[in-house]
Amino acid sequence: MSKSWRIANLSVAEDEKVKGYLELPTIDEKLPAFLVNGSEEGPKVLVMGGIHGCEYTSIDAAQKIGASLLPSQLNGKMIVLPIANPASFYARSIYVHPKDQKNLNRMFPGKEDGTDAERLAYWLNESVFKEVDYMIDLHGGDMIEALVPFTIYHVTEDEKVLEASKEMASLFDIDYVIGSNGQVPGSTYGCAAEQGVPAIIAEAGQQGIMSEEHSLLLQKGVKNILIFLGLLEGEAEKSDSTFLSVFDWYRSDTKGLWYPAVRIGDAVAKGRVLGKLVNEFGDTVKEVVSHTEGTVLFLVSSLAINETDPLLAVGA
Repeated sequence: MSKSWRIANLSVAEDEKVKGYLELPTIDEKLPAFLVNGSEEGPKVLVMGGIHGCEYTSIDAAQKIGASLLPSQLNGKMIVLPIANPASFYARSIYVHPKDQKNLNRMFPGKEDGTDAERLAYWLNESVFKEVDYMIDLHGGDMIEALVPFTIYHVTEDEKVLEASKEMASLFDIDYVIGSNGQVPGSTYGCAAEQGVPAIIAEAGQQGIMSEEHSLLLQKGVKNILIFLGLLEGEAEKSDSTFLSVFDWYRSDTKGLWYPAVRIGDAVAKGRVLGKLVNEFGDTVKEVVSHTEGTVLFLVSSLAINETDPLLAVGA
């Protein structure tokens, strides 16, 4: 039989499930959490949603995964955090923590004495990431983002972690799997992977809309990974994903209005005009041109754009 398990203030006995609020030092908000301790020994897995508070489909998927898991089904231990950034969720704050205006998914491993997002990142890493063997971080299009579902893993020098992360990322019924070479510094999955924990991000759903279809896609993918890792019984299903090594991000260098000339899923050639930025009088300030040949995976749908805001990303 498996032994009891403690994460911060929460503990779960063998062959039991606990629902409660995770309390982290110096963090005002309490994080809803499911702890499930299986009837047999096995890996320890973290599933998260809500690192970005308005990515509702991923939050719904994580919540339903946590609610549905039973200790009798599980060979191992799981912690599920469906709303990992409650301040952003309840403030309906896109991208950033409402108190310091910093993107939590750029702050890891965080700072113990930092700003709100930096402290949350620090304590999530210290109290949760370092207590598990695998991490699955669920995301989706924020309120102003459209995207094609995709998964990302971190390309680390640790071959064992790299291969495990790549395999996990390929177990969703999703067309595109991206190997990221640190293009997104401070991310959950990059931080975990560099600490020896295989980790991925899975993205589905968009524009702040709760999509049942995409929630089910994420739920199915997570359960497929749990089967692959041996936590659940069954046979993991392989998918025919396209593996990408380039995730080419485009950001605005000015404040203005954004008019994309492409849609998500479009194939684009190098040199194609992807959209234009205009000023408040309608004068074109800049045309955004593709650096690569690939597929538009992510696209900001907001007319209003601030300096340094993302505009779109092309996978190649």
